[in-house]
Amino acid sequence: MNRIEQGRFYGWPFAYGDRVADPDLGRGRQEEIARSTPPVHAFRAHNAPLGIAFLRAANLPPAYARTALVALHGSWNRSEPDGYKVVALDWQPDGHIAERDFITGFKNDDGILGRPAGITQGPDGAILITDDYAGVVYRVVPAGAP
Repeated sequence: MNRIEQGRFYGWPFAYGDRVADPDLGRGRQEEIARSTPPVHAFRAHNAPLGIAFLRAANLPPAYARTALVALHGSWNRSEPDGYKVVALDWQPDGHIAERDFITGFKNDDGILGRPAGITQGPDGAILITDDYAGVVYRVVPAGAP
């Protein structure tokens, strides 16, 4: 995940992630790649972060005051599937981003049950998560909310 700032170069198409040279397009571009701006947060390879929502509702618990949720759609080409969950990214006072699980259970020993794809927040503060594998939308609310 990059923090986009005017005039910055983020490596594409010569590099991806934290200055990893693209095997085809990165040849001969080492100096440009070295000057590129690294991501502010790295996701594991092939987790496919698709949807992101910065939480804004006033009715959320205080622990979510500086949080974004990210739908990790999950891998399709790994020998050990990875992702298949929603994570919370918490911005710390020092600017560091801490990642923690928010919703899991889309993958178990029996296989893939769902693939989170999109996230938004409704006018009532409920978090809505689309699942393009199961064909459903999940509605998440704080404990005790209607």
